Amino acid sequence: MFSIFRKPAWPEIPLEDIKKRTRLLVIDDAEFPYQELFKRDGYTIERWADVLDLPKLEAGAYDIILLDLQGVGRQQSAEQGLGILRHLRQVSPSQIIIAYSSADWPLKYQEFFRLADEVLAKSSDYVDFKRKVDDLLKQRFSLGFYVNRVRTLVAEHLQGSDQLDRVVRRSIQDRSPEKLQKYLQGKITDPQVINAAANVVRTAIAAWSLWKS
Repeated sequence: MFSIFRKPAWPEIPLEDIKKRTRLLVIDDAEFPYQELFKRDGYTIERWADVLDLPKLEAGAYDIILLDLQGVGRQQSAEQGLGILRHLRQVSPSQIIIAYSSADWPLKYQEFFRLADEVLAKSSDYVDFKRKVDDLLKQRFSLGFYVNRVRTLVAEHLQGSDQLDRVVRRSIQDRSPEKLQKYLQGKITDPQVINAAANVVRTAIAAWSLWKS
């Protein structure tokens, strides 16, 4: 009789349902050869030849971004794709980004691939792209994804712990980013890190709400 007081559980969502509600974006100055195949298989995908709307990316309008290293983002950053990726990591830490390129790049570009969630060569087959996208979409709509994102954000300031994980989960379940903020304010002095962690919770709440309608 106490079941009505249980906190709602994060739903198990079939991949086919996830595909119907998600958006993919390719940012590349060259044509993306698999765009029509993704559309054929039920994905909503579009391509920008350049970074056309940075605020839209900052707001998390796309579930996954496939981002090229060179030839895009010149107006926004001298580092092109790397600068865009680094910026999105700071302002939208939950954003999933696949880095891909047509060449092997020297050591100074390795940060581009380290910051990305996954890395693919442009020469990869469609099935390689699809497998990566599917795996990341499943993560995107899992509770553990957001818990791990918060852990990564605060790692330099606070070691991960079971208590931290519980607070993140509770903040998401209760739709209250303020709970995580209050918890972190007693342990971290950097307000940017605290705000970024709270934004991860807000993104998780928004993702969860897609499946409660």
